[in-house]
Order: sequence, then C-alpha cells, then structure tokens
Amino acid sequence: MTDEQFGVLTELLRGTPESPANQAARAVLVAGMTQADAMRATGATRSTVHDAVKRYGDADAKIRRAYLPASGGIK
Repeated sequence: MTDEQFGVLTELLRGTPESPANQAARAVLVAGMTQADAMRATGATRSTVHDAVKRYGDADAKIRRAYLPASGGIK
C-alpha cells in the first residue's frame, strides 16, 4: 500500500493520523515494518497495533475488491 492510499483510508475510516494506532498501522502496511517493531516505535500496545493493521488492511482489501475485481487489485 502506498502512503497516499493509506492517507485516503485514514480519511475514509475517520482515523486520527497522530494516534499511535494509526502511526503503527502506517509503519506496517506502508513501510513494511513488523508489528513488533511498530509497537516499540509508536508505544502502542500489541493489541492496538494488531487491531489497527487488521482494520486498515481489511478496508484496503474491501475497496480493492469493489473497484478492481477483474484486475486482482493494484500492485
């Protein structure tokens, strides 16, 4: 996922860009950081990081399925 795509998801999901959960999810989904490293970098709890990554990842997948069913998604 690109940084721009993550920003759009944050807006659509009414996330708070400054929150540790959002920053951790961005680190994992955009930068490729492990959840453990994102947890340490942001100070978020393990469950917060897991839940945020799942929430943003699921939303991304749902949007890709709805808008790009034939192509299999954006790379």
